[in-house]
Amino acid sequence: MSDTVRLGGRGCPCGRSFTLLEDIEGRLEDVLQLPGREGPVTIHPIVFHHLLDQTAVSGWQVIQEASGLRVLLAGLASGGSIDGVRAAVGAALTAAGVVQTRVHVQLVEQVERTALGKAPFVRGLMGGR
Repeated sequence: MSDTVRLGGRGCPCGRSFTLLEDIEGRLEDVLQLPGREGPVTIHPIVFHHLLDQTAVSGWQVIQEASGLRVLLAGLASGGSIDGVRAAVGAALTAAGVVQTRVHVQLVEQVERTALGKAPFVRGLMGGR
């Protein structure tokens, strides 16, 4: 799960020692629905975490667009390449049953962050690190 919550500063007024949730700030990542041979295929963010956490130096985002997926990498780990990332993401999607989805990989200076240091969630966008 990638829901983010804000914890309260004190325990429960009822005397229990558990910290109360002050606010639910929302989900930072969401699953993607991509075209498959027999209908939509659900792709969980963990697929991208396995591939991109070791590839991007300072973070990454995957943005779902009408034309396919745009992968933003904030820096590239030593020995990595844009073509290698594109191939790895494409292979993971194909293995999951995704078809006809273009993957565009782009190096960026930095990935936009929230006050909590996470890549912000926008429908069809997920990020790491």
